[in-house]
Amino acid sequence: MKDGLIEKKKEIELERIRLDKRFSIVAMFRLVVFLIALISIFVFVKYKSIIPMVIFVISVIGFICLVRYHANIDEMLLSLKAKNAVINRYLMRFNEQWKKFKDDGSDFLKKNVTPLIAYDLDLLGPSSLFQLINVAHTEKGRKKLADSLTFTRDTSLFINERYDAITELAEKESFLLDFESSSERIVQRKEKEALNNPDNDTEEITEENAEKKKKLESFPIWMYLLMVAVPVINIVMIVLVLSKGLNPGRILFSFIAGLILTWGPQTILEDMTASLTKYGSAAGDYYRLLELISEEEFKSELLKGINERVKGHDGLLTAIKQLGTIGAFNNISFNPIVHMVLSGFFGWDYYIALAAFKWNKKNENVFEESLDIISDIEELESLAVLSMIRKTTKPEIVYSKDLILDMSGLYHPLLAQDTVISNDASISGPLTVITGSNMSGKTTFMRTIAINMVLAFTGSPVCAESFRMPFMKIFTSMRVMDDVSGGISTFYAEILRIKEMAEYVEQRSDVPALCLIDEIFKGTNSADRIVGAKEALTKLSAGNAMVIVTTHDFELCELEISSGKVNNYHFEEYYENNTLKFDYKIKDGRCTTRNAMAILKMAGLVQN
Repeated sequence: MKDGLIEKKKEIELERIRLDKRFSIVAMFRLVVFLIALISIFVFVKYKSIIPMVIFVISVIGFICLVRYHANIDEMLLSLKAKNAVINRYLMRFNEQWKKFKDDGSDFLKKNVTPLIAYDLDLLGPSSLFQLINVAHTEKGRKKLADSLTFTRDTSLFINERYDAITELAEKESFLLDFESSSERIVQRKEKEALNNPDNDTEEITEENAEKKKKLESFPIWMYLLMVAVPVINIVMIVLVLSKGLNPGRILFSFIAGLILTWGPQTILEDMTASLTKYGSAAGDYYRLLELISEEEFKSELLKGINERVKGHDGLLTAIKQLGTIGAFNNISFNPIVHMVLSGFFGWDYYIALAAFKWNKKNENVFEESLDIISDIEELESLAVLSMIRKTTKPEIVYSKDLILDMSGLYHPLLAQDTVISNDASISGPLTVITGSNMSGKTTFMRTIAINMVLAFTGSPVCAESFRMPFMKIFTSMRVMDDVSGGISTFYAEILRIKEMAEYVEQRSDVPALCLIDEIFKGTNSADRIVGAKEALTKLSAGNAMVIVTTHDFELCELEISSGKVNNYHFEEYYENNTLKFDYKIKDGRCTTRNAMAILKMAGLVQN
């Protein structure tokens, strides 16, 4: 895939250079035509000849056509820029620069609301799974992905259907690039509009705005009258000047009167074109997204269902396309000179307002439905990204009382792929104790298991050669933080986490618990830690749960539990040319080595 993306990037650059040249040529012609229009109107006013007026009219029409053609080229350049940005992000995922992505999902991390596994497993936030795989640009798509990764949104009943859809999308490289590029266009368009109009904020939906909307249930009759009056006044004045020899300055007078009549009720016009302001400029992009879905042939049931939602919704594509057409006409007026001419002579804004008003009355909820469909694809294609940049496989999820984690070639998706170490292991039984020297890989191993199980339960492929697991509820106690304002110490915060695990296990739910505890009770003294850990682990392992704990306390390796056996694994270090090194491979049995003094010496804190 990487080589193909690099080739596409080169093609895009060549096309961009070609369009840039055409863009400059059209801009030059626009200027020439504009100057011709100015000269012709000056000649008309001075000599009162009909020929300059004809030239002026032709020049204005030509100028408007060139403005539209120029805008089309700008749209093509925007498409190239968007696709180039998408390709760049994929390439950054291959060379581990993805941590520079602006969108890391941090806005979904909310204290006392977001599940703790999001923090412990780097599901959201800087250097997170969300930051690596997210390709959603709509707020709905981003939220669906964040909710799926943190199990806030329960997708457990559709794991197989989602897996089929995700793996199918991973094989549709062209579709994914085109879909994300169209979505990226919306983002870049908003950034461009914000740059050009920094004060033009999107209006919030408030009670006051809702009340305004109620008042605008019909298009005002006086607006219909002005729509007719403005162009008629100008046409009559031009005819009188040409036929009766009146002072040409009267045309300017009628033009200014047209501007006043058109721009006077601007606030009311803006209320009527609210949907156009919010979606109109990007309607073509939304249409393209829906069109891509409707035209693609899918095999998985979930994707076929989304496809049918687009095709089966009466008039959905037509409605979005109509708004795009209205938006295209409205975009012509973004040129201040063209807007002034169209408003003063024809009352242009009234026609745009009428078209937008009629569209909104008929298609009020179309965009909500469209965004829901688009966000479903965005969430699934985000999960598909992993299989495009990593070696993945289908996990085997079993629904049985036998709690066994059987893994081969399991590795962490967020670690650099040229150095990441995979592990093979078969972990069973109610309690597993992992010991090992500092920095040897104990915590990373637990996170590797958990983050891949998260992927599996969302329907995604996992980073392994094979991974067989029971369906479980995941609990973690890893990055335990104190809460100074709440008066909670690190030790007490950890107790609260383990209490939550114990309460779930005591319920003896049909869904077993996976309890992952890193350095249990490290926030207290060694005597209390060992006693407390023994009590807590005995209690947890007596229920329908699999408990995996890392510790430096070897006393826990001999803990007696109801099953009579604690499984022991360890990680260890080795020395090469007096240099401390690690192989990050899990091994049977308890650890027999220590390296704390060696690490202190490396840091210069111990001399001997």
